[in-house]
Amino acid sequence: MKTPSASPRKRRPQAERSADMRARLIQAAITCLNRNGYSATTVTSVADEAGASRGAFTHQFPAKTDLMLAVVQAVFESDSAAYNQTIEAMAPAQWLMALPQTMWGVMSRPSGIAVMEIMLASRSDPELAEKLRAQQKLIDERAHQWSAERIRAAGLDPIPEAEAVHELYVAAVRGLALEAVFMNNADGVQRSLQVLTDMMRRFYPAIEDKL
Repeated sequence: MKTPSASPRKRRPQAERSADMRARLIQAAITCLNRNGYSATTVTSVADEAGASRGAFTHQFPAKTDLMLAVVQAVFESDSAAYNQTIEAMAPAQWLMALPQTMWGVMSRPSGIAVMEIMLASRSDPELAEKLRAQQKLIDERAHQWSAERIRAAGLDPIPEAEAVHELYVAAVRGLALEAVFMNNADGVQRSLQVLTDMMRRFYPAIEDKL
């Protein structure tokens, strides 16, 4: 009697395999950027980290610049999901008061450091800088809209300088995250974050009644 042969393993659709490879390369780039910095993050190092061939890399990303822009976009989407999780866990006013700590948790993780590496590198790469500015402009517009929505959700009206305040918080927390890469200053970071929290009360005094 013949033994039934095992059914052939079903091959995943090409689109699914391509998306998986793209995600692996983006995550590998984040790892390399965080660990080694921008200049040492090469096509070869990313492909090796992802366990992929150079051909697989160039099929997804014709140039390093294309990968870097994909990293920034992927990190923004991941960060947005992280913020949305915290929104679901807290009342709107409490969420605003916790925003500096939330931003720190997002921006100080490896993906946040990777984005900063890309931003700093764009200073000496005109092509990357031009494309990154255009991409960042769209991200900022979405972030400003989202910030205003959260303020209104807390029963407050955004102040005229709301966008500038949002940019100030982003720049401050990003700067703290960058400094923390070089300095073991956890206490100093927490003091600075507390200052940003206290500033929220000054920008929106009525928030106390919403807590």
